[in-house]
Amino acid sequence: MYYPLVPGDKIGLVSPSRSVKPAEIAKGVEYLKSLGFDVVFGGHVFDKYCYMAGTAENRAADIMRFYRDKEIKAIFATSGGDGSQFVAPLLDWNVIRQNPKPFIGFSDTGALQNAILAQTGQVCFTGLTLNYDFKNGALDKQIDASLKTLLFGESFCFKGGKKVVGGKAEGVLVGGCLSLFRNLCGTKFMPDMSGKILLIEDVEEPLYKLDLMLQQISQNPGFGETRGIVFGRFYGCSVRSRDDGTVDGMISRFCEKLQIPVIKDFPYSHEFARYVLPLGAMVCLDADKKALSSV
Repeated sequence: MYYPLVPGDKIGLVSPSRSVKPAEIAKGVEYLKSLGFDVVFGGHVFDKYCYMAGTAENRAADIMRFYRDKEIKAIFATSGGDGSQFVAPLLDWNVIRQNPKPFIGFSDTGALQNAILAQTGQVCFTGLTLNYDFKNGALDKQIDASLKTLLFGESFCFKGGKKVVGGKAEGVLVGGCLSLFRNLCGTKFMPDMSGKILLIEDVEEPLYKLDLMLQQISQNPGFGETRGIVFGRFYGCSVRSRDDGTVDGMISRFCEKLQIPVIKDFPYSHEFARYVLPLGAMVCLDADKKALSSV
């Protein structure tokens, strides 16, 4: 559940993961202002603690400040990286349930976004971080267009990739970066996969580890009732030896007994051309048309 934004709305910036410097997010902030938003910085956006953006308590405090503030209509993460899992146990989930608003981020933010989904059922947008996506000087056109589509509440039909298993299914979208989604297994922050469309990509992970992560996900409660799978791309993932095979081989083995629609190579990954997607929203996966659309 979320409410579309309009120009003039206030949005909050938080740093739930890796630390950032003002210059790293300057272009991203200007982009958000160009959409007509009034950008409000959390008090600890530029903090630093180890490899993270300040202590977990301070990062959680920024997030809760913006959930309590009814003038803030969306929350944007400045970066991915590492560390958002420290934050989830410190959040006031009753307050978040009572104040639905989209939480926008990517990569490491996915651990927190899936926790929000598991605890509240609210929609989060995965596919944008302010430091990473402006490294080339401007935002990719596909990210730009899909982000605006979601922020302003428009219907969508995002296409791409290749069919693995044909068919069509509807379900709530969950997942994101595989390693971070896997890290939620066994916690109260792992969404139930029953009736869901599972979204998976990763970056710079050895192929054999990805294979093992998929096995852990498949052995998690609810996977047998998953309605479809969207594999994005696996950017910069290394092969330890020839025996590890390929990403395509890994996906084929994983899907050989599945009877649900599956696509792969969908434009969602750590590459700079991707779609921004709505975790927690009901979507339709049409594997034959290689399309993911709003319902």
